[in-house]
Amino acid sequence: MKRLTFVFGILFILFILFYDLKIGTIPVQNLPVYKASAKTTMQETAYKTVTVKPGDTVMSIVGSASSPDDIVKDFETLNPNVKANTIQAGTAYKFPVYP
Repeated sequence: MKRLTFVFGILFILFILFYDLKIGTIPVQNLPVYKASAKTTMQETAYKTVTVKPGDTVMSIVGSASSPDDIVKDFETLNPNVKANTIQAGTAYKFPVYP
């Protein structure tokens, strides 16, 4: 009896796998297609030139208008050879402006 149950169980699992792979269990939906919109490197980032004061950071000057990773990336793009965590007081840098 245990063997028979085991055999039917295996056959049932194989049938489920076959049905799922051949026909599928997720219904097909006609969802609307949206064009992906990503900021390309061709777009100019708006910026403002600010002279850094003691205690200022990139995040304190720009604010929280965008994600921190995007702010750092945009800052380093506007200021080549300058890391966001190594800005110096008294020096003017270009900071991204977000709408």
